[in-house]
Amino acid sequence: MHSTDPTPHPFTAYDHSAGPPELRVSGEVGGRPALFTLCPKFADYMDPGPLLGVAVRVDTHFRIPLTFTATFKQAAGERWELARVLCRQDDYLASVRAVRPKIAEAAAKVLQEQRAQMEPLFAVARERQAAYALAEVYRARTAAADSHRRVDAAEDEFDLFEVCEERAAEVLGQLSGRPGPLPHCGPPVVRSTTYGRVLVLCPVGHLVQSVKAEDWNGSQLAARCADPAFTVICHGQTGEPLSH
Repeated sequence: MHSTDPTPHPFTAYDHSAGPPELRVSGEVGGRPALFTLCPKFADYMDPGPLLGVAVRVDTHFRIPLTFTATFKQAAGERWELARVLCRQDDYLASVRAVRPKIAEAAAKVLQEQRAQMEPLFAVARERQAAYALAEVYRARTAAADSHRRVDAAEDEFDLFEVCEERAAEVLGQLSGRPGPLPHCGPPVVRSTTYGRVLVLCPVGHLVQSVKAEDWNGSQLAARCADPAFTVICHGQTGEPLSH
């Protein structure tokens, strides 16, 4: 992972908590007034990564108010390819059937004309997608750190028995050749007293119980950890998840 220089667009100071920015343009669809709202978005992940796209919402009127959304994806160069056209109203309506064939061409024309004005919005969309990717980086780093802690704890426990690794590996091979699963050494032992909060989750991830660590003794927590019907997450005083 490497860092790059900040994007120079003034929109890079944009507050993303306000939601994605949009560009609104007045135009026509089949000779009727229409309002085009352009919003950048990233399409489904593709090799080598997410694909930039634009959703163009078209609000017009033909007998009744109509709202269409034409979604485009970026193609080679600066071209845009139409992905789909959807309508908020029912497709069986005569008004929808009359206007739909004209939406794609009108939206594509507006998108091409507004390419320069869309560049700052593209920069904002890239920032937002980069933030999502960074969240995945953080989750991966946390998982790697948790795994490293589990390895350290397992190695510490192995060292307690004062048996060399070669002999233990030989015995493991012998035990693995026997029918049935390998015996377990018992429920997990709570080695840390720095936990601030204990979360108990069911198999599908719903929170079942949340208690302060000081309200449980070690045997209570160990028993809950050993119960296969639940997942237990221990959080430290600062809220970070800790292995147990």
